[in-house]
Amino acid sequence: METLFYVFATGAVLSACMCILQRNPISAVMWLVATMFSVAGIFLLLEAQFIATAQVLVYAGAVMVLFLFVIMLLNLGVPASDLRGPLRMAGAIAVVWL
Repeated sequence: METLFYVFATGAVLSACMCILQRNPISAVMWLVATMFSVAGIFLLLEAQFIATAQVLVYAGAVMVLFLFVIMLLNLGVPASDLRGPLRMAGAIAVVWL
């Protein structure tokens, strides 16, 4: 039982670190889902079945699907073009400076 806790805890910490270190937002969300499943495993070891089920259904299910939907809707992979020229940038800097 104790070794299973260490497996889930190590998995949660490593997947949370991988979530933070990812540049691709979709990969980060997938690592966050892995973190949620590891935390649900820890709740199961604590005999909190309802909280573990809620963790999987609410966080790993609904919230992560919503995050993925928003990330794909925003299309973060394509950089937006900057249409401002150097003259407008200089004007903006002058206005902010004054």
